[in-house]
Amino acid sequence: MYSVPERRRKISIRTKILLGNVIVMVFLGIAIVALTVRIASLQNEVEFISTHDIQVHETVDQIQKDLLDMETGMRGYVISGDEDYLEPYNTGKSRWESDVNALSALVIDNQAQLRNLDSIKTNIREWTDTASENAIGFKRGGDTESLDRFFREKTGKSKTDALRQQLLNIKDTEMSLTNQRVTDLKESNASLIFFLYLLWLFVAIIAIAIAWFISGTVIKTIRKVSTTIRQIASQDGNLDKRIEINTRDEMMELGDSTNALLDSIERQNLRKDQIAEIATLLQEQNDIDAVGRLFMNQMVRVFDIPYGVLYVRDQANQLAKNASYADAFENFGRKEFQIGEGLVGQCAAGSRTMVVNQIPDGYVNIHSGIGQSAPKQIVLLPVLFEKVVVGVLEIGTFKPFKKADIELLEQLASMLGVTIQSVKSRMEMEQLYTEAQAANEELQVQSEELNAQSLELLTMNDELKRSSNFKSEFLANMSHELRTPLNSMLILSQMLAENRHGHLSEDDISYVNTIYSAGNDLLNLINDILDLSKVEAGKLDIEMGNIILADLQLTIQSNFQEVAAKKKLDFAVRIAPATPAWLETDGFRLQQILKNLLSNAFKFTEAGKVDLLIGVHANNSWGQQEIAFTVTDTGRGIASEKLGLIFEAFTQADSGTARKYGGTGLGLTISASLANMLGGRIEVQSKEGKGSEFTLYLPAQRSIGELDEAVASKQLATSSAALSVADPVSIAVSEMPLSTAALKGRSVLLVDDDARNLFALSHVLESLEMTFTIAHDGLECMDRLRGGDNYDCILMDIMMPDMDGFQAIREIRHTLQLNTPIIAVTAKAMKEDRDKCLEAGANAYISKPVQVQQLISIMVAQMKVEA
Repeated sequence: MYSVPERRRKISIRTKILLGNVIVMVFLGIAIVALTVRIASLQNEVEFISTHDIQVHETVDQIQKDLLDMETGMRGYVISGDEDYLEPYNTGKSRWESDVNALSALVIDNQAQLRNLDSIKTNIREWTDTASENAIGFKRGGDTESLDRFFREKTGKSKTDALRQQLLNIKDTEMSLTNQRVTDLKESNASLIFFLYLLWLFVAIIAIAIAWFISGTVIKTIRKVSTTIRQIASQDGNLDKRIEINTRDEMMELGDSTNALLDSIERQNLRKDQIAEIATLLQEQNDIDAVGRLFMNQMVRVFDIPYGVLYVRDQANQLAKNASYADAFENFGRKEFQIGEGLVGQCAAGSRTMVVNQIPDGYVNIHSGIGQSAPKQIVLLPVLFEKVVVGVLEIGTFKPFKKADIELLEQLASMLGVTIQSVKSRMEMEQLYTEAQAANEELQVQSEELNAQSLELLTMNDELKRSSNFKSEFLANMSHELRTPLNSMLILSQMLAENRHGHLSEDDISYVNTIYSAGNDLLNLINDILDLSKVEAGKLDIEMGNIILADLQLTIQSNFQEVAAKKKLDFAVRIAPATPAWLETDGFRLQQILKNLLSNAFKFTEAGKVDLLIGVHANNSWGQQEIAFTVTDTGRGIASEKLGLIFEAFTQADSGTARKYGGTGLGLTISASLANMLGGRIEVQSKEGKGSEFTLYLPAQRSIGELDEAVASKQLATSSAALSVADPVSIAVSEMPLSTAALKGRSVLLVDDDARNLFALSHVLESLEMTFTIAHDGLECMDRLRGGDNYDCILMDIMMPDMDGFQAIREIRHTLQLNTPIIAVTAKAMKEDRDKCLEAGANAYISKPVQVQQLISIMVAQMKVEA
């Protein structure tokens, strides 16, 4: 290693730089003092403008306002005689003199302005004494003649005009003074900027001169150092060349440090070559014990380490002694450590290098042939593989390691970790291969047993299917046999109700209509049962085709838009981004499922929204992509303990549901079965009182050949066509008395949710030549009345969804404050029902079935028309 003896230095580079900076700071300080004084002067001028001048202008404006308040207050009082108009007059009168005095104090240094203010003060007093007070006195005394003369002669107007001009002159004068001050300030700013430029130029010249002087003393030496370094770099990596420096400043230290760096790099390169050699040797080993022994022998050779122990993590999660150096192995160091036990265990637990410098006496001794000695430093390094500890290396040395040496040891330990893990993996793979061969033989035996059990289960499953299909086929056949006579009964009852030959009375027609309506309800129930039985019996047709989801979106939106509007619910059908444009499935059955789910959602949702979202869902169980149709509502929700019941036939989540909302409980059962036939499923999530979410999952791509074999093999029966339901026959009104002509042209609001009632009553009103408007529930009734429509009478049904008749009547009477006659029309005929209608605000009450003549009499009486 090359060394340079210490030399005397006349002046160091640091001293030169500090001295130059001190000189620059002195000149800069002088400049800052001068600049501060000048800036303080400018700031005083700015403050004078921003306070004094603005205050003067504001005070002049206030005097003008006082004068204006006095003038307008006087005029307002004289014109109206209202004493309230004198309030601004009195306020201005009490304030103007103090405002003038305040302005005088502000311009006390300007004699011309003071004279103007004295003149203004005199003119204001004259105006108040000779004009405003006289006009107010004339008004209070009722002297109209003097008051008219006062305005004709324009007494005081010339004085107020003169006052305004005087105030304007003062304001103009002050504005001129302000402009002059601003001009002076700009000139001062310009001189300040010039001074700053001059100051910057002066300081820059001083700094450049000092820098040029100092750099001249340094560059020569640096050039010599850089030339020497380039020579070293050009000799193909030969680091034997060293730098010779004879200067008497820090450049000598630079040369010495560079030489020391070259020595360190030379040592590090040598050790890296040795580490690469160790890595090559370790890769050839196939046993962990051999890896440990080889590593310890090579490591002590490279780093001159007299003592070392390697611990490797075993399957019991303990650190077991694997190899050592400079001992008899079995007597040197403990055989094993737990994680966290002792320094070795703590090194593993913390996954960090530990250096122990203060070694106590008797801790450990390193023996040789001629003696023994304790190490000066102990280093423990974690052996890591992908940040997981696989071992710990403990080494001792007679002289402390440098930081660079410890970093090389850490690299060596990391390389050892990779080798240990690689050897362990190879050994484990060999063991696993042996175990896998044995397990494969055992699995073959178990597979034969499972095949036998599978055949037995298939046989039992076939028997259960046959039993279930027998029941479903019986129900389907019986339902079909019931539909034939029921269909005939409906057709015949409809023909009888037409009464083409006039043989039936109105009561007979009413009976026939009742039979028709009841039969139609029974037909709907049978249709639901028939659909369910066909699904269970496997007789329902599945016709696969490509369904365009955008068309499906429009269809569903249009089908339920009116329902949503009627219930005042937000409704949207959305397609999520990245959703395929089409889906291969049975479009008719898909719409049937979605209509059932949406119908239930609207049925049980009173407020909020109902949404249908179509999107892609990745089935984690099967790894298959699905299309999800999610119906979300904010309705009443379903209790968690009842979620399992809703898909059972004839079952609803609440026993009160059927009473309040109606229905047989077959819709979800049929939907779930149809979803299964289409290769999908329906899942439900719900929270009572918060709403429900029903999701239909269908395969994104599915062919007919992938359908369930039991379904595909029974494409035999055609789906039943729904029997169209004709409207009930209207009440016969052709023979009404002609005395009802007085009702002609009267307007009626007909409120009922039953289409049959609306049909019948509308024909009655048409026959009476009355005009009418239909509302399907209480909410629609309120909307029409709020819209400004006027009616001579309201026929109000009581039992309606959303808003019943009782609530609608109360809203009309109390909220809208309308006195329009209201006739309650209800199927409830008890006395308490009549009293309840009248208490709500109805004028009259009539029970169903409605007698036409009775209804006419009540309308004539309530509308007070002459029959």
